[in-house]
Amino acid sequence: MASILLQNITKVFDNKVVAVKDLTLEIPDKGLVSLLGPSGCGKTTTMRIISGLEEPTAGKVFFDGRDVTQVSPEERNVAMVFQFPVVYPGMTVYENIAFPLVAHKVPKKEIRRRVEEVAEVFEISHLLKQDTYNLDAGIKQKIVLARAFVRKPNVYLLDEPLTNVDPATRLELRTILKRLQSNLGQTMVYVTHDQGEALTLADRIAVMNEGKVLQYDSPEEVYSNPSNTFVGYFIGNPGMNFLNCSLQAGESVCIMQARSFSYVLKNLSRDFLGDSEKRELIIGIRPENLEILFEPREGYVPFEVVLSEPIGNRLVLHLRSGEDTLKAKIPRTSVEIGQKVWVGFPLEFLKFFDAQTLEAVEV
Repeated sequence: MASILLQNITKVFDNKVVAVKDLTLEIPDKGLVSLLGPSGCGKTTTMRIISGLEEPTAGKVFFDGRDVTQVSPEERNVAMVFQFPVVYPGMTVYENIAFPLVAHKVPKKEIRRRVEEVAEVFEISHLLKQDTYNLDAGIKQKIVLARAFVRKPNVYLLDEPLTNVDPATRLELRTILKRLQSNLGQTMVYVTHDQGEALTLADRIAVMNEGKVLQYDSPEEVYSNPSNTFVGYFIGNPGMNFLNCSLQAGESVCIMQARSFSYVLKNLSRDFLGDSEKRELIIGIRPENLEILFEPREGYVPFEVVLSEPIGNRLVLHLRSGEDTLKAKIPRTSVEIGQKVWVGFPLEFLKFFDAQTLEAVEV
């Protein structure tokens, strides 16, 4: 077990490609932290720096306060699992899982106990005597994960381990990993571009883009209070709606003036504007937090339905009012293209972002 500190890490490839920029991140002992972001954001490079497979161009890596920047992966005692499962040909499932224990000369009786124990956790006990050549990708990834967890490393590093398995196996493994981490109390870093995995598994999420950590917080906080518009849009299905607005002073209230409509924010005091009469902002709201009515109501804004997408028992409505567009997520119902709906913007769910910096603004 280990706490990890990445201090002012920068990684530049070929003297021109900056993969990680001045990144500082603290991963607590026994925590499960997810590095989440789009392809090319620097999350895998960050994980490889933690493991020792990549050396940072600048900055330092600490395990439990010890500087390990120049220490080899073997000495760091980390277990790694990658996106594509690698099993050893010519070996049985048992021999694949046991391999790291055999390499460390663990007694045979202890090897058998630990292999059988982890095989039961990953529900592959019935396969231990089989060869691996004809097994599917999902089973192979279970073997690779079992091989990692049969050890007792300081840190588990998982790089998109569920990307190439079928949906049913993905859900199964997600549950197993969360249970294992909770029971073992091991430090785990989980790299993914899948927000569902991060939100389900992690204690804390580091949302990354262009080599930087944009927000590092609990899943609930990242979802409910994004630090900027990128986090708001990247997290959520669909992502957060954004409207370019001016917030104007009304009579003891504020008025949200979008490009094509205005809306009175009755419970937002004009004190929010300070001494100015008007402030340019980006206003965000999640699709499931919009209030959608199918009959007119005073103060609500009429929108036209331009597309309706069923997702399970929910419906995603694509709405338009002049130049302004929104997505609303509502319980599944009968809605026609071209139909009018009336939209309310509950103040408790509105998020305000600076129009220039795109950073969140306190209300």
